[in-house]
Parts: sequence; structure tokens; C-alpha cells
Amino acid sequence: MSFVIGDWRVFVGVTLVLGGLASFASGRAVARAWKSPALLPLYGLLLAAAIRFLHWSLFQEPLAPLGALAAYGWSLAVQGASWAIARRAMMRRQYPWLN
Repeated sequence: MSFVIGDWRVFVGVTLVLGGLASFASGRAVARAWKSPALLPLYGLLLAAAIRFLHWSLFQEPLAPLGALAAYGWSLAVQGASWAIARRAMMRRQYPWLN
């Protein structure tokens, strides 16, 4: 696995923590703007590219397709969860009689 995504500590720190925080923020921003979740795959692709660029530029890791796929999947999962959480909270505030 090390030849594909590099050191696991770098993967956890950059992809899971930094990428997860950025994905959470972008999913919440899409929800707060009342935008469709159909935008999330596009933003996830951009975030995955940025995450892999950080791996490459800071830690000299290869731009491996498996690492990019892992970053994209993580980004989509976190964005989807944050979009749902933010939208649910907005609906509860906007329409309290529905609950």
C-alpha cells in the first residue's frame, strides 16, 4: 500500500483530516446556499485534485490513481454527510411545524 498512497500518517493527516475538513465546509456551504447536492461531485473532484496535489508537492508522493480515488470517495462521503446535516438543521429552523 505504501507504493500507492505513500506513508499512512501523511494520508491520514492530509487526506482524512485536512481533506475531510475542507469537504465538510464545502458540503455545508452548498446546503446553506440552498443548492442542489448535484454540485457535490464537482466540488469533490476539485478537492480530491487539491488533496493529491498537496501529497505530491509537500511529500513527493506519486499522483497515483488509487490515492486520487480514495481522496475523491472520502470527499464525497464527508460532503454528503455535511450537506444532509446542514440541510436538516435549516429545514428545522425554517419550517418548525413540520416536526
